[in-house]
Amino acid sequence: MRAKKFGGMVFVFGMFGTLSSARAVSSPSGTTSEPVPIQQMAQGQALTGSTLLNDSLYANPAASAFTSAYSVDGTFFFPRAMAVSVLDTKTSSVGGALGYFRLPTDTSTSQFTQGAKGALFGRMSSLLGVGVAGKLIWGPPTLGPDHKMTDFDTGMIMNLNPMQLGFTVRNLFGGNQALEEKREWSLGAQWNYDQQIFVSFASNSYWTNIKPYQYGVGLQYVSPYYFAIKGGYRLLPTDHLSFWSAGASFISPRLSIHYSAEFPVQSGQSVAHVIGTTLLL
Repeated sequence: MRAKKFGGMVFVFGMFGTLSSARAVSSPSGTTSEPVPIQQMAQGQALTGSTLLNDSLYANPAASAFTSAYSVDGTFFFPRAMAVSVLDTKTSSVGGALGYFRLPTDTSTSQFTQGAKGALFGRMSSLLGVGVAGKLIWGPPTLGPDHKMTDFDTGMIMNLNPMQLGFTVRNLFGGNQALEEKREWSLGAQWNYDQQIFVSFASNSYWTNIKPYQYGVGLQYVSPYYFAIKGGYRLLPTDHLSFWSAGASFISPRLSIHYSAEFPVQSGQSVAHVIGTTLLL
């Protein structure tokens, strides 16, 4: 009985533990200026239809609608970037999250792109959750006024246990070309077996072209013994690029530690490493 109870606790903290990765989303035109959540990185960026906590700021604004927690999140991603966030889904029926991130503008200078995001989300019914996130992103002054934007993301998630379906639209007002931010949308689904094995899939498309520029698949195993392991694969067919990914989490009732890495299949590209922690209060 104790092992069974603890297995449920591991699911809560392993599946919902949230961190943000500095590796930007690869696309045919370059990279975006926002972080990719560590759970996303570890599982092939395939969690559009997954329940999340702080990661919902970047993956799907509605992904926290079916949770009840207060969490503080911090991440360090190699070699010199960071992200922090706080989320509250306990105080009222409408949850909220705030986050700040700083990412290197490029690898050859000490300049950074910075951003702040805030999200509100809640349940429309016992099956449907919706959310919206506002964001402000700005680059270093030396890059000029074009490297600044204000925009919104929105999303929805359907909880059809043991399956979840998700949909999100990023940059409703069009984004910013200078920051490689475009209007795009993503569809995703996740299926779980006994809250221990999770399989997910997602596709990403630009608003002007329904054909996906990225496909991702992910897999996670949540053990009843203080840890979770995950892996994934994502493909960008237009760019002829693909990536394997892996991650692991050490889980306790209050503090969890996570690690994720993404490995490019093609030569000449570096491996991304991210480590972070989540505190649940």
